Amino acid sequence: MQSVAIAPKAGLSLKEGPVTYQSEDSLLDEDRLKKDLTLSELNHLFKLYLGKRNTRLEDISILAQFSVIFNDPRFAEWHEMDRSAQDLALTELVRLPQIYDELIAKVGTIAGDAQIIKSVVKDAYQNAIDSFSHAAFMQRKYQNMFPGFKVILFLDQINHKLNLIVVDNGFGEKVIKPKKSHTGQTYDDDIFMRLIDWLFRSFVDKKGEVERRIAYTGGQGLGLKKIGIELRLDYDLHFFSTGAVFDLKLKSYF
Repeated sequence: MQSVAIAPKAGLSLKEGPVTYQSEDSLLDEDRLKKDLTLSELNHLFKLYLGKRNTRLEDISILAQFSVIFNDPRFAEWHEMDRSAQDLALTELVRLPQIYDELIAKVGTIAGDAQIIKSVVKDAYQNAIDSFSHAAFMQRKYQNMFPGFKVILFLDQINHKLNLIVVDNGFGEKVIKPKKSHTGQTYDDDIFMRLIDWLFRSFVDKKGEVERRIAYTGGQGLGLKKIGIELRLDYDLHFFSTGAVFDLKLKSYF
């Protein structure tokens, strides 16, 4: 990350910032309440995160933020879809609106390195989409709201630190995903691979069972691991009852 001097300022309100929709840039009237509930939940999750780190909203300056809402009606019916149908849907849902590139570029420029920020947030939102899939299937969560995530770049005025946050209203715990081979196949697509997966989890991993009725975009957090290994940046994942917060700790700017 490049070092960029950022002068403290009042910052944005938590309710400011553009909102873009995954399917289209407009909503039917009956969906507007779902949008409002989604944005309220994302803002509430951010406040829970601040509370966990003993930081007051008054002690931060929000430098940039935007929200993405996945207003695809299939999420409300996810529990009725088989995994192959979910897989097909996820290949479409993982593609973000064209305006997203412009929004994340602005955040990255303020943070000091637009390319790195774009790459990091891509890994975070792909994990969020897997969390949406899990919550939609197991909790039937998106009957009265949409899945969504919010990107927030803020300055901690007390500790003089810059943080990049990706908040999502998916499943509020770590999702155990199926392992993948080097060919991209999940282990449960092959009997031999499934045996290896069972042995690995029985004697090494022991993190829990994979829910095999649910489709995921894939990966085992490899994108998150490279943040620490290649970029040498610290990050945390915070789980709450209604979602999760990915917290990237950028270098001090003072």
